[in-house]
Amino acid sequence: MTADRTGSQPLSPASPILATKARRSPTVLTQMAETVVRYGLPVFILCLPLEVTSVYLHLQLARIVLLVVAAAFVYLVVVGERKLVLPVGAAVIVLGLFVAVSVVSWLLTRAPGSGNSLLDVVAYPVVAVLVVNLARTEKEHEAAWAAFLASALAVALLGGFLYYTGLSLWRPDPAMLGRVNATFADPNITARFLTLAVAIAVFMFAGRRQKTWLVVSVALAGTAALPLTFSKSGFLIFPVTVVLAAALSSNWRRGAAIGLLALIVVGSAIMINPSTRDRSLVVLDSITGTTHGVVSSATSGSQAQPLGGVQLDSVRTYLILAGWQMFKDHPVAGVGLGGFQHALLTTYRSFLPPKPPPGLSMVTLSHTSAITILAEEGLAGVLLIVGFLLLLTRDVVRSLRRPTRWRDLVVTPAFLAVPILAYSQFEGRFVEEPYLWLALGLLYSALTMERSVRTVELP
Repeated sequence: MTADRTGSQPLSPASPILATKARRSPTVLTQMAETVVRYGLPVFILCLPLEVTSVYLHLQLARIVLLVVAAAFVYLVVVGERKLVLPVGAAVIVLGLFVAVSVVSWLLTRAPGSGNSLLDVVAYPVVAVLVVNLARTEKEHEAAWAAFLASALAVALLGGFLYYTGLSLWRPDPAMLGRVNATFADPNITARFLTLAVAIAVFMFAGRRQKTWLVVSVALAGTAALPLTFSKSGFLIFPVTVVLAAALSSNWRRGAAIGLLALIVVGSAIMINPSTRDRSLVVLDSITGTTHGVVSSATSGSQAQPLGGVQLDSVRTYLILAGWQMFKDHPVAGVGLGGFQHALLTTYRSFLPPKPPPGLSMVTLSHTSAITILAEEGLAGVLLIVGFLLLLTRDVVRSLRRPTRWRDLVVTPAFLAVPILAYSQFEGRFVEEPYLWLALGLLYSALTMERSVRTVELP
């Protein structure tokens, strides 16, 4: 039997991820569970940016949706209506070892305040497996990416509205810059989200995967809203991300066209607004140290100090130095999962500055994911993460060499790990980033589908 290459219909029922038990007069409860599971992933993705809902619900809306969808899926598995599919491969094994090592590390240390770190490293892989099982067909993948783009468009438009009206939904900017965080807790996380969205728009436009009006709208609105976050890491990482996305897109001419449009819009948005223009000079100063005195202290935030030839915020410098010392003192297993803050406030308290930087509170959480893993899990954790990323890259390169209609649905989620990793070196949240695990779930679902196509096509 040959797989249909012309449309976006589900693959052959022989595909293991699509195999289900023949239904016999499903009950009302089963029908309800099927509906929840069918639409659960797009709804979850739409709710994922709404971190502000935790203020009113005491738990983020996305997590409530996820719990409901997970319960419905488990029910369908128990009654035999769905089959649980687990991703396979060397990269998955190495990632599983990282999770196991992280849990053991926590059990041995149990640092005060480390509970959230344990929950992240245990729960997010489960989320990725759930995503693999929810995105069973090409059509469901398309719906997931459409939901991502729709949520990004809404966040971008809301960000512009909040900035120009001087309003804020959550945590107004203490630096009086009017930095936009939209529905997120942190403007830097907003910038990260918009960067991911524009990268997706580049891939989807190049591959003609989504409605043109939606993709172009996200590219325009996302790039225009990103400077309003005043994220220095965003100013650095966004243009590099767009260029790389265009280069790796399935149709590089279309990818380059929308990528160039995004760069023109973001550059224009930065230069038109005096505040964002000044902020861009702060970024230039951080890289080269050649624009001292151009920007007032109100926009520079904290003083910069050199570290290894690169200018960094002082809040990053002492955190990096402290984390590096933790690693040197505990090179094999680190100070324990989630133990960075406790170690900094106790054994390594001497690395803290005598007083917080001007206009800022004392920061005691690591903002550099590489340093965090080194400090908390030592070489064991770092080698496993690096090994996972290398094996993941190998899997994606194999897919690129033998492209199928699933190419864009494999490359797009895999690529998102690049800006997430880059941002996490400035703002943290790598293993703790929910969009990383969403991307991994969609990636392994697409890889499973792609392998099924090749298996079916074999004579």
